[in-house]
Amino acid sequence: MLSNGREEVVKSCVSLPELHAQVFCHSSKNITRTECCYTDFCNNITLRLPLDNGTWTQLWLVSEYHEQGSLFDYLNRGTVTVEGMVRLALSVASGLAHLHMEIVGTQGKPAIAHRDLKSKNILVKRNETCAIADLGLAVKHDSVLNTIDIPQNPRVGTRRYMAPEILDDAMNTNIFESFKRADIYSLGLVYWEIARRCSVGGITEEYQLPYYDLVPSDPSIEDMRRVVCEQKLRPSIPNQWQSCEALRVLGRLMRECWRASGAARLTALRVKKTISQLCVPEDCKA
Repeated sequence: MLSNGREEVVKSCVSLPELHAQVFCHSSKNITRTECCYTDFCNNITLRLPLDNGTWTQLWLVSEYHEQGSLFDYLNRGTVTVEGMVRLALSVASGLAHLHMEIVGTQGKPAIAHRDLKSKNILVKRNETCAIADLGLAVKHDSVLNTIDIPQNPRVGTRRYMAPEILDDAMNTNIFESFKRADIYSLGLVYWEIARRCSVGGITEEYQLPYYDLVPSDPSIEDMRRVVCEQKLRPSIPNQWQSCEALRVLGRLMRECWRASGAARLTALRVKKTISQLCVPEDCKA
């Protein structure tokens, strides 16, 4: 329904009262959209539609439409202010912290790791905050059984954003924290993309993908492994970022997110708390 952009979305829109439909979060058929803990960060909802005499239902998977497009598109189109950069960064951290956190209770959720976090999988809302999307490769942790619903091949995701331990095939897939730490590495790269487009004193960098100057446009795992694991290189942080407090803090967070050792990286909650200290209430709302 949503594959052909705004025109298709408009053609497909119908009013819920007209359909006598109920809206449900994709994570549960029993929790309404307004009650669901995913409300701010999940873009998948289900419509339960009565057909004919109402004795059976048809389930539709619907994605919310965000006209700003992906973060990748948004950053390619223009620059951001310091306040805009902080707002984007904080909302991504808030979404990731929410995914990584287990919430216990009747309306709770398991801890979830994304496994393919990148700027093309993050949507920008009308209010210029972000929503994490495309959970097709995500894995969840069952804390009661201490199990992870991971398929046979753990080396998935976008090669450019893969953590060193994934590229080296050295990640311990029996520990859920490993997947969360890999997400944090990717988060650091996304922050680098955002920060480059921040305009301070009229100075800004052109948009580029992480490692644009070190690997081909479609790098292989071996290309990335050589740069990230063997040469231990990371995207460069411009000197002018030191002149702005927000950019200086974000640069420090990047370095702590993309450390070679997963155990040494920050948690999403710690990243969120650090960035929130840069905000004034009217500028940034998680």
